[in-house]
Amino acid sequence: MKRPGAMRNRHLFWGLPAVVLLAGLLGACTTAGGGAVGVQSQDGLDAKQRAQAERLYGQLQREASLHRDRKTLELAGNLLDYYPAFERNDEALSLAVEAADRLGDRPRARAFGDELLATRPTSPLVDKTLLRLSDLSLADADTFAAVTYLIRYHNRDPRRSTLGDGHPRSAPLIQRLSPEELEILARQEQERPLWSYLKFIQIRQYMDAGRFPEAEVAAAEVRAAGLQDQFAVSALDLVSGKGPADGNLPHRPTFGRVNMEQVGVLCPLTGRYAMLGNAFYDGALLAVEAANKELGRQFTPLVEDSGGDPVLAALASRRLASEDGCGALFGAMMSNPTAAVALVADIYGVPLVSPTATNDRIWELGDSVFQTNQTGVHEVRLLAQLATTVMLKHRFAILHENTPGGQRHAQVFKAEVEKFGGEVVSIETYNLADTDFRKAILAMKEERPEVIFTPATVDQMILLAPQLDFYKAGALVMGLSHWNSERLFDRTGAVLERAIFPNDLALFPTLWTGDFNAGWDGKKYPGEAKNLAFKSYQSMRLLLDTMHQSGATNRAQLQDALSRRLANRDILTKGPDSFASTVRVFRGDRAQPFPAGIFSEAWALTDGAKPDSLQVQEGELESSLESSLEGKDPLVPAAAAGNTREKPGTRGR
Repeated sequence: MKRPGAMRNRHLFWGLPAVVLLAGLLGACTTAGGGAVGVQSQDGLDAKQRAQAERLYGQLQREASLHRDRKTLELAGNLLDYYPAFERNDEALSLAVEAADRLGDRPRARAFGDELLATRPTSPLVDKTLLRLSDLSLADADTFAAVTYLIRYHNRDPRRSTLGDGHPRSAPLIQRLSPEELEILARQEQERPLWSYLKFIQIRQYMDAGRFPEAEVAAAEVRAAGLQDQFAVSALDLVSGKGPADGNLPHRPTFGRVNMEQVGVLCPLTGRYAMLGNAFYDGALLAVEAANKELGRQFTPLVEDSGGDPVLAALASRRLASEDGCGALFGAMMSNPTAAVALVADIYGVPLVSPTATNDRIWELGDSVFQTNQTGVHEVRLLAQLATTVMLKHRFAILHENTPGGQRHAQVFKAEVEKFGGEVVSIETYNLADTDFRKAILAMKEERPEVIFTPATVDQMILLAPQLDFYKAGALVMGLSHWNSERLFDRTGAVLERAIFPNDLALFPTLWTGDFNAGWDGKKYPGEAKNLAFKSYQSMRLLLDTMHQSGATNRAQLQDALSRRLANRDILTKGPDSFASTVRVFRGDRAQPFPAGIFSEAWALTDGAKPDSLQVQEGELESSLESSLEGKDPLVPAAAAGNTREKPGTRGR
């Protein structure tokens, strides 16, 4: 199989000592006396060839461990070209996949991965490679290829890839595919474990889109197969009108076709909270008008009065989801009614966007529930990318509360840091009632991290920040957007100087704020209603923009698109300037925008902080950051003055 850039650049191999290579190749053909060919091993290599291949592989391992990725690819290509039968070539291909990915060359990474699957089907690295190729395909927005790899992974051991309810772990991605793509996969997977699930999803999508004749044809194929598993039965029940919507959960059928242009809005239009509820709805209505104008769509809000009551909210949401066939639900302003709506949304499989409910666990009620005012995972990924790709940090420590939420933030941050070449050298925890953090701080300090990430609350930081300063943790501190608090500023003073946290509106384009201010009638409502309306406006714009950008044709596709967007899976960082409006830095008693300008030239010179590029010396960047925060003119980055040095495979270490 041809490797992109490998066969074409075979001459690069002569970077090795040519004489040694020639002697090795000639020696492989004759004995010392010029007689018979040397004894060959099972892989077709004689002793000298094997020794040369081992040396080349050793060089490859060394370069890969240092993240010298271009050299890694050169050596991998040479090893694969000249010693194609070498028994460790599956490892060489795996290292090449990682190197190409770090360089941002995903097509080449995928080509190396495909070669491993084709040439080494029994390798223990096949499972890892299938999952890696799926991730690479998703990064290229190639969902069909990603699902294909995940199905191959599933077929190798269905038990590990099946959830307790019988659904495959790849279900969210499978549900993003079109009926036509599902048909292609179903043909490939006949008599394999996932065939009935693929047909079930295909039939459900036909039904949601009103393509009933095509659903009947697909159902006939299921009947002919004679299968009796849960998805085959559910697929036939869908066509008969008596089946669940998800093959397992007790979903009620939607009466009629789902209209993805309709959004059901729930809020208290009467009763004690009527004034706030009407402001909430007006904010959402303003967002619909702005989105329709910008996107050229005809989104329609259908409003129901929740009265601030959980029972009324549940009944109203059931009407919107079932009788009206809304593509999404929006609301219901307060936590208790929103929790009731979330349960209904989960039953019907309809996405719910909650912009204002303060209970931060509502999202746990179902995979289709999204709280846009609880954006922790989005912010965690944003900080990890900033620290690794712009500030060029390499060593990280994490200090988090020993709760499911704290563990979730820590896991996401660690995964994102490692994805961009960083290293988490210490993870420490604390309990909710703790006031003394000395042991955790000293344990982190021992590992000499450059950054400490702590998703602590404001109350916890009031206690933690002075101790980080007292015990001289000596690292840049990062946290979440709730640090944008006057109370935290007042209580901690200068001890959090230079700490970094996201803007609490990082999820939303700044242009939307101006659009809201231009369209909002401040005379109609008192001041306290404006903030509520603003949150409603921002979240509705995000929902409609996601519906438009994703091209979702059913609820499952919209759910997946919202999940990716709110988890920041699709973020594409374009350098320091992309963080200027989304990240804040403590300076004295207030927060200021992240000083992106001082990193811009360094970013350009380092080609986006890719390995094997010139790296600006970290001390220069630190001094520039300090000067900027002190109000001085920032220094010209060292790279611009010629004070650069090559640090292959590191990110500011």
